[in-house]
Amino acid sequence: MSKARVAVIGAGGIAGAHLRAYAGQSGRCEIVGIADVDESAADARANEFGGRAFTDGVTMIEALRPDAISLCTPPKFRIPFVEAAAKHSIAVLCEKPPARTLAETQAIVDAMRGLLLQFAFCHRFHAPLLAAQDLIRSGKLGALVQIENRFAFRFARAGKSWFTDADVAGGGILIDTLVHCIDIFRALTGDEIETARASVSSTLPIEVEDSASLLVRSRGGVLGTLNCSWVTPVADAFLRIHGTEGQALIDYNAETGLQYKLADEENWTAQSFDEPDRFARQAAHFLDCIAGKRSPLVSGEDGLAVMRVIEMAYESAGVKR
Repeated sequence: MSKARVAVIGAGGIAGAHLRAYAGQSGRCEIVGIADVDESAADARANEFGGRAFTDGVTMIEALRPDAISLCTPPKFRIPFVEAAAKHSIAVLCEKPPARTLAETQAIVDAMRGLLLQFAFCHRFHAPLLAAQDLIRSGKLGALVQIENRFAFRFARAGKSWFTDADVAGGGILIDTLVHCIDIFRALTGDEIETARASVSSTLPIEVEDSASLLVRSRGGVLGTLNCSWVTPVADAFLRIHGTEGQALIDYNAETGLQYKLADEENWTAQSFDEPDRFARQAAHFLDCIAGKRSPLVSGEDGLAVMRVIEMAYESAGVKR
């Protein structure tokens, strides 16, 4: 197959991650267009990565008819671009969260029915997480019992960006960041979440939650404690997996990618990974899907499943959306 012609809608920070990932794919794709309502941002990205700059994603799709798009806009604005892509059978890699609500996510999935849709839950492509999945499947950890996951940092732009605009983002840190934790839990357990109870708080003077804790239970009985915050200055990004025969730890801030300790062992076993980052692996997988070599690792149905949990979480926390 010739190079895939890809375009990116949105020119912000996450779009940069997508563009860098495509640019590093060793000639497998060509970046043909970048669209953003901020003309200077689109121009800057086009100057850096190539392709034509546009101020409207639908116009770009109609003008270029790319093979695929990465959709990196805020959640509120995605559906018209998905519909335009579907009209021309263009593959879509859609950033997380899939949308602001389950209903909007369903609209995206329905529009792309029969076409290539992948949601960008990038942690699915994190090498230590993939190794942890293999460890679980091997049975070395025994039966899964509990999973702990925390992503936290001080968000300097809180209150000054669309991330804390409920109408644009659909909520606060629960839908923006804890959504990753939900997907990771599903990936590790291989199971759906049957109950989810959340507590949220806001320390900052913003209209959405800046900290959230979520207790989940899978259908098979695995418990998860999932925590995220935008206001704690010491950054955390870790995952602990507890089984009946051992424990595994992924610390995103440590050189050692994965550590595990089994019940009959005195010492921890460490695994390091010298592989492309998760965005590069995600882009490579998406290009494989475009070429017909693979099916999406994170499908439309996965996006719907995650958003069902998001809806349960906000409802349990008494947050009206």
